[in-house]
Amino acid sequence: MPYASVPSRVETWFSIGLFVLALAFHAWGMTVGWESKSLPGVEYRQAQTAISAYWIKQENNFSLAYPTPVLGKPWSVPMEFPLYQWCAVWTGRATGWGLTKAGRAVSIACFYLTLPALFLLLGRWGVAPGRRWPVLALFVSCPFYVFYARAFLIETMALMFAMWFWVAFERAVRTRRVSWLVAAALAGTGAGLVKVTTFLVFLLPAGAWALVRLWRARRGGAWRADGRWMVAALGPAFVATTWWVWQADAIKALNGMADFLNAVHMRTFNFGNDELRLSPALWAMKWRIVRDELTWLPVVAACLPVLLLAGRHRLRAAAHCATVFGAALVVFPVLYAYHDYYYVANAVFLLLAIGFVVVGVVETPRWRWLGLGLAAVLVAAQACYYLEHYFPTQAGVTRGGNSLTAALRRLTGPNEVLVIEGQDWNAMTPYYAQRRALMLRGDSEDDPARVARALEALRDETLGALLITGKSWTQSPTLVRAVRAAGLSARPLLAWRDTAIFLRPENEAAAIREMEEGQLPEIEWAPGVEAAAAPLAGRWVEVGSLSAVRQAQLFAAMHPMPVRFRMSFEPACEAIANVLSFSAHPRTRLVFRLDRGEHTLRMQVVFKPAAYGPAAGAEATDGVSIALRALRSDGGGAATIGERLMNPRDNPAERGPVALAWRFTMEEDSEVELDFTAGPQGRDTRDWIWIRGSLVFD
Repeated sequence: MPYASVPSRVETWFSIGLFVLALAFHAWGMTVGWESKSLPGVEYRQAQTAISAYWIKQENNFSLAYPTPVLGKPWSVPMEFPLYQWCAVWTGRATGWGLTKAGRAVSIACFYLTLPALFLLLGRWGVAPGRRWPVLALFVSCPFYVFYARAFLIETMALMFAMWFWVAFERAVRTRRVSWLVAAALAGTGAGLVKVTTFLVFLLPAGAWALVRLWRARRGGAWRADGRWMVAALGPAFVATTWWVWQADAIKALNGMADFLNAVHMRTFNFGNDELRLSPALWAMKWRIVRDELTWLPVVAACLPVLLLAGRHRLRAAAHCATVFGAALVVFPVLYAYHDYYYVANAVFLLLAIGFVVVGVVETPRWRWLGLGLAAVLVAAQACYYLEHYFPTQAGVTRGGNSLTAALRRLTGPNEVLVIEGQDWNAMTPYYAQRRALMLRGDSEDDPARVARALEALRDETLGALLITGKSWTQSPTLVRAVRAAGLSARPLLAWRDTAIFLRPENEAAAIREMEEGQLPEIEWAPGVEAAAAPLAGRWVEVGSLSAVRQAQLFAAMHPMPVRFRMSFEPACEAIANVLSFSAHPRTRLVFRLDRGEHTLRMQVVFKPAAYGPAAGAEATDGVSIALRALRSDGGGAATIGERLMNPRDNPAERGPVALAWRFTMEEDSEVELDFTAGPQGRDTRDWIWIRGSLVFD
């Protein structure tokens, strides 16, 4: 069957249009949750990169021994060469953006700079320029790349360098042009320094091409010249990467807690062994990532029969790319099983394999428009999968961290150090708390002498807090005694979930005051600590008796604020679907003072789905009655203004936010009471109703 080597003008413009639409979708995806300071997607690994950039910025420390302050002093435990972190700091300074936005911008820029290299790379397979656009459209619409192209990670920078190395390496050897040789040397050096495992993935196809070329030239003697150009292109990267591994190991050797990160200890973790390569458990983990994270699986499943039907001449190229994709999973059996973000390096090969299905079909004249239609369907399918799978995770806008890290920022000084046991060396807590830390990994917790040496290294620092997570603090008596000698209290004052929080004695009074004022949401008194503040539940409370801070925390969304309230449970606010909401669990009574005249109460109420969902069973809510009553100024009773029973268990229309509006007239300056009571059965089990957002009398 003849193949069309030159696309028609209509085909070219259709392909370009498809790419532009896909690129626009990707660019829109980069804005999703842009204002959020959280780091969705392997947050612990992003936090490790981000904490290095944060302290580089804070200390203006652009040395090779850059800070990653999670394992105590010395604070430097370098992994990758810090080019990405430097760029994030420089970008933030140049734009005025915060560090999170700056890091995302660097990742996005690197991803887009990969596109020209991919366009040029398709030329090695003889793909006409006009037919390369659908392949690029598949790349930029890939849901995995929409999600991870803006992560605070080195991945897209390494991908950019590695892709450009592959292009420049082959062109330098083929054309003997010094410009391509320099480009290959620079890109290879960048890839090796930023992330050598990504570089090694791209050395697989580049190396295979080099071996084939040398073999074919073995008789004519041209292999010697080719070999010299290959060495010249790859040599600088090899030298730079080897130098950096030695340099990083020498720096890490200065920190007694970082020995597990040196090259010798990391070899098995990075490259595995035959047992790990054949492990069914690891292959199941890798299959889950391929199935659920990279693209829409039916896209991949449909490609092989289509290729065999209409584009068999591209079978070899597709198989070549699919082989490289799979080879990475074999070469790095552990990394690709536990870390989905590693697929930033090799998912492009899976997409190239899919792209060659499209190219093969389009190059077949009788199937040309079927191929272009297939490309459009694939792009649309990937976009829909992003919206279904990744968008909900990425769309939330938060300040980053959690109640624990927010509390640590309030209760410790910027230059104080956290000691953390039970969180491995997960950098999320110190990063979001913006504090340096000594994190005790599992193998360190059982080695008192090692811990003592690590604490001795902090003798010139001020310890701000000790956190013990996942077990009773009484199980770590040696550690507690050691930090007590360094100035912390002998017992925890506060707790967050399963974490005990020890503070400095001189800071405990401020912590108690903040607890009384409600400044530390979700933080509780440690077991055995008496809460100084009287509970608010079960009695009438005058709002004016609360601190201004507490009033604002509870009632800032109510206009006007209530003058008093009585609640069966402690008052609480919580973000539900990113909207701050007030708990109105029965019985809740809110009294407002209003002027005479016409008024309208406007508010939304919502039940938590767990209140009525299938899992609730017989305990599901039977509804909540909401009533608004006008109170007589002489205390002689109340007149009902409006009343409604909300029962999402029996009425699906009341699942989700429901708007309420009651219009009424006040004959005199007086009070109204908004009353939430249990449903018809008189029980308040799972009556988890919330006032969503604002409550306004206008």
